[in-house]
Amino acid sequence: MNLLAHLLLAERSDTSFAGQILGDEIKGWLDERFAPPIREGIRLHRAIDRYSDDHTLHRELRRTFEPPLRRYAGILVDIGLDHALARQWPAFHADTLNAFSDAAQRRVIAEWPSQAPFSSARLAWLARVLAGYAHPEGIQRALDSVARRLRRRNEVHLCLPELLARNSIFDDAIAALIHDLDRHVRDVALP
Repeated sequence: MNLLAHLLLAERSDTSFAGQILGDEIKGWLDERFAPPIREGIRLHRAIDRYSDDHTLHRELRRTFEPPLRRYAGILVDIGLDHALARQWPAFHADTLNAFSDAAQRRVIAEWPSQAPFSSARLAWLARVLAGYAHPEGIQRALDSVARRLRRRNEVHLCLPELLARNSIFDDAIAALIHDLDRHVRDVALP
C-alpha cells in the first residue's frame, strides 16, 4: 500500500502518522532514537507492507503487469490501489479526502521527530500528494517521484496509462484489501 492507505490505517489504529511516513525511510533494526509511538508506527508500516505484499489480491494484481514492468509491479500496484482508495474515499472515511489530507499533514508534522532523516519542512507537499491520488495528474506525480528515487534507469514514469487501464480491477480489489488490512492492523497494533 502507499501513503494514503498507510495513513488511513494509522488513523483507524490510533498509531503514529509520522511513523507511517518514516516506515519507508528507516531501514533495519529500530533503536531507541525514536520515541515508542514513532517506533510502533514504523513497525506497523512494515507489517502493513508485508501483509499487503503477501495478500492474494496484491499478488494477482502484480501478475497483470508483463515484463519489463513486472519488475516494478509491486510499486505500481501500491500506487494503483491508493488511486482506487482516493476515488472511492467516501466509502472508507466520513471526512472528504481533502479534509483528511490536510489533517494528516498537520498530524505528521506535529509528530515529526527531530531525529528523522529529513526535516518536517519537506512534508509541506503531503496534503497535495494525498489528495492528488484521486486524479491522474497526482498519480503521475507519484510515478515521477518513484522513478527518481529508484537507483536503476527505469520507465516507471511512463506507467500512467498502464495504471489507468487497470482502474476497474483496482476498484474491485480495494474494499476487500482494506477490510483485511484493518483486521491485520488490529491484530498487530499495540493497545
